[in-house]
Amino acid sequence: MIAPLSAFTFTFLIFMMLSGLGWLSGTVNIGSFLFFVTLTCVSATFDDQRAKKKAQLAVTDLQMMDPRELELHVARVLSGLPGWKAEATRSSADQGADVIATGPKRQRLAIQVKRYQQNVGNDAVQAVVASKALYKCTGAVVITSGPGFTRAAKELAEANAVKLWGPEDLLQLQQAARQKKSPAANLLPQPPKTSWWT
Repeated sequence: MIAPLSAFTFTFLIFMMLSGLGWLSGTVNIGSFLFFVTLTCVSATFDDQRAKKKAQLAVTDLQMMDPRELELHVARVLSGLPGWKAEATRSSADQGADVIATGPKRQRLAIQVKRYQQNVGNDAVQAVVASKALYKCTGAVVITSGPGFTRAAKELAEANAVKLWGPEDLLQLQQAARQKKSPAANLLPQPPKTSWWT
């Protein structure tokens, strides 16, 4: 599949093609230059609108998945990140972790995945804190496809160093996995500190 051209590249190619055909030959034509600039601006506007619509569709897609599909999707996305492997736990009796992910630098994450239409409460944070100890993880994350988290959930997460991810964070991870890049450093929990003798 051919990657779409940026607005500037597309309009520049059209401008050069018209120049090559002799339609814009001779002295620099102010009108053709203004046409080129206008076409670039219009194309850039459509590119921005297309990117926003694509992001919105992706959030809607997350909300359309059933809970198990979302858990499996999160595991696939994390497995696509450089140096990461993730696996969905069994769907029942998961002890509070829907996905266990291991990464570089001895990172091991317990992840609770919630497909909610409303804010996630602190019960999800409590569950992932318990599963972090059970699965011997170095970090914990609660992911939601919904609008966010309650104040109580945020307070409990902060007190226990639990990361809270919304749909936009998951989309950032998807993009990083697609590009085979590491995500933003502040998105993933920090790796455990190691002693100088280990």
